[in-house]
Amino acid sequence: MTASLVSGIVACEEAKPPPPPPPPVEEEAAPIESVPEDVALEEASEVAYAYSPIGKRDPFRSIFEEIRKEVDETELTELQRYEVDQLRLTGIITGRATPYAMVEDPEKKGHTLTRGTLIGKNWGRVSAITPDCVIIKEEYRDYTGRKVENKIELCLPADEKLKLD
Repeated sequence: MTASLVSGIVACEEAKPPPPPPPPVEEEAAPIESVPEDVALEEASEVAYAYSPIGKRDPFRSIFEEIRKEVDETELTELQRYEVDQLRLTGIITGRATPYAMVEDPEKKGHTLTRGTLIGKNWGRVSAITPDCVIIKEEYRDYTGRKVENKIELCLPADEKLKLD
């Protein structure tokens, strides 16, 4: 056993270092052909590009800031202070060239509607007045900036006593 231990120690001491790596082979570079100066200048001018930000929006500014500024600068009507769901349709007059409707706000104040009247916080507009309902179309931008159109119908409450046979 001692002999094997001694032979293991001797074998470790006699280890030879690895051979050095071979020297790198140098390849001959191909000779560079000379290019006429006027051709080189033409190619360089074609490749050059200059960015002009004139007429383009700043990609680092939020688009919602511009929209918010436009909305803040205009004055809101009384009907735009409330959500459409907060208003109650109380009456409709049809059979005329211009139909009218009446809504009541949460403060019990009445407002007259015609086609094109602005209503609601999302810049809704009365698009049609039928004998039973007022149709409102809201256009607004969602969180991605995409334009969304929402159609809302405010209808008269169904009252069995008022039905005519």
